[in-house]
Amino acid sequence: MERKFTVLYGSETGTAQDLSEHIWRESKKYGFKVLPMDEYNPLELISEQNVLFVCATAGQGEEPENMKKFWKFLLKKSLPLDSLRDVNVAVLSLGDSSFPKFNWVGKRMSKRLLQLGARELIPIGLCDDQHDMGIAAVYIPFIRDMFAKMLELYPVPEGHEVPLKPRQFKWKVQILSDSKPETKQVWEQLPMIRACKTLKNIRTTHKDHFQDVRYINLEKQDLKWLPGDDYIVIL
Repeated sequence: MERKFTVLYGSETGTAQDLSEHIWRESKKYGFKVLPMDEYNPLELISEQNVLFVCATAGQGEEPENMKKFWKFLLKKSLPLDSLRDVNVAVLSLGDSSFPKFNWVGKRMSKRLLQLGARELIPIGLCDDQHDMGIAAVYIPFIRDMFAKMLELYPVPEGHEVPLKPRQFKWKVQILSDSKPETKQVWEQLPMIRACKTLKNIRTTHKDHFQDVRYINLEKQDLKWLPGDDYIVIL
């Protein structure tokens, strides 16, 4: 049986796209193709075998710009409720639990796909940027479980071993013989506490907004820093 798996992503800042391309590079044996949703013809969705949707949530629960047209099509009331009955789907959602509508886009996508009769390969993955391990805490086991399900549905042909095809890289790296050895940068951490006068402390977000973002202007000090240094301001 032919292995066919399509990855569609909706990305605002590029994270969902990078993640989708990483999945593609690791999984060429399944015949992946990776596209932003707005470059994909949604009419072809009914002829797909397996589709992974990687969705980011932008702003206050909004869908990314490059999936708006696709999402609008998917919400059409004229679509038959069994139109995706022959399609296996999985949804990997990227979000931030510090926002009220956490992973809103991915949750809505998953719900709508199931409404249209799609078969869920594995439960939706809800990545949280606030997790100690970042999105990897959900992304890594999600992809592992998804590939395991794929191998269950499409067993490796007898006599072959995984991977069926060599891994393909996006970049080709060549080491030059005349390259200079890497020099190590020794970082020095200097304890430095300075007291200074606060000239301005203005809230820049609306008083009803859940995030308190401020513009702070401190009295000029003779401070020196290098790229990578951190300063902590205690008011």
